[in-house]
Amino acid sequence: MSSSAAAVARAFAPARLTMARELAGLRKRELASLIERTAAAVSQYELGQSRPSAATLARCAVALDMPVGFFGVGRPQLRLDTTQAHFRSLRATTAVQRQQALAHVELLWEITDALDQVIELPPVDLGLPLGIPHGSVARTAQTVRKAWDLGPGPVAHLVRNLEARGIVVARLPSVDATTIDAFSSALHGRPMIALSDKGNPMRRRFSVAHELGHLLLHPDPSPGSPTHERQANAFAAEFLMPAAEVRPLLPAPVSVPALKELADGYGVSVAALVYRGKDLGVYAESTVRRTMATLTALGWRTEEPVTSDYPGEQPALLRRAVDLAAEHGLPLPRLAASLHIGLPRLRELVGLSDQRPRLRLVH
Repeated sequence: MSSSAAAVARAFAPARLTMARELAGLRKRELASLIERTAAAVSQYELGQSRPSAATLARCAVALDMPVGFFGVGRPQLRLDTTQAHFRSLRATTAVQRQQALAHVELLWEITDALDQVIELPPVDLGLPLGIPHGSVARTAQTVRKAWDLGPGPVAHLVRNLEARGIVVARLPSVDATTIDAFSSALHGRPMIALSDKGNPMRRRFSVAHELGHLLLHPDPSPGSPTHERQANAFAAEFLMPAAEVRPLLPAPVSVPALKELADGYGVSVAALVYRGKDLGVYAESTVRRTMATLTALGWRTEEPVTSDYPGEQPALLRRAVDLAAEHGLPLPRLAASLHIGLPRLRELVGLSDQRPRLRLVH
C-alpha cells in the first residue's frame, strides 16, 4: 500500500469518488462489487458519512482508472446535474448515461479552468447576451449572423466560430452515441457544448447550431422540453439555412440529387433541408413523406454520404490551448499531474489522439 493512498485517505473528498464513478458509467453497486465492498458502504463514502481505508481507496483507483490522488481535497470542482444542462430527451437516456456525460463536462471545466490560469482563453462574446429575449427565434438567429459578420451564404466552420467567441466545444469519449447527440451547459460563465459521435458530420453540425440556440434562448434549461427543442431546432434552421436565401433555391419538384447538392453547400443533411422546405411552405407534408421514404431506402437517414476528404468540424480550442500552455511552463504531463488525472485521459478529453506505437515483446 502506498503512502500516497494513506495520505489521500486522510484527506478524502467524497464528491471526487462520485465524479470518478460517474465518469466510468458505473452504478454504486457495480463499483461496490469491483472493490469488494457493499453498495451501502459506497453510498456512505460518497455522502461523507465514512471514509474508505487506504487499501479500499487504492482499489477504487484501479477500478475507476484514476490516480489515487484524484480522490483528495484541495482542488476546485464543478458539480452539474440534469437540470443544469440542455438534454434533448430524458426518456431516451438513462440516469447513468446522463451522469456520465455531465461528469465529463465537469472534468472539462477543471481542465479549462486550469488552462485559463496560464493563458488567456477567448472571452465569451456571441454578439448577444446569453439568455435574454431578442425577439422571435428567427430574428435571434438573424441578429447573431449579423453580429458575427457572416454575410449571405453558408456558415463556414461553425465550431471554429464558436471557439473564437469563447465557447468550449468538445467531443466526449465514452459517451453512448446511440442516445446522446449533444448537450450544453452555461454554468459558471463559460458555456460548453458537448458532442458525441452520433450521426454524420452534417448532423453533428446541426446539433452544434441547436445547442447554440439553447444557450442564447434558454437561460434556464428544461431538459426534454418540447417547446425548447422546437425553438432550438428553429434557431439552427434559420442560422444555417436562412429563409430568405434558401427558399428560392429549393428544387421544386423535389429532386434528391438537387437537394443533396444544395444541402452539401449549406453544410446540412438532406433531411434537414427537406424539413426546412416544409417549414417554409415550399413542400407539402405528402412530399416530405415520399422524400423521407426515399432517403430511408437509400440509407441516408442514418448514414448520408459525405465526401471522403471531409472529416467534419473538429474542435481545436483546447488542443491549441494545451500547446500554448506547454510553451509557457505547463506541459501536458504537468497539467495531468496537477489535476490528478492520467495523461491518456487528459489527451482524450482535449482531443489529442494517442499516436504512440503499440509495442509487444517478441519471444
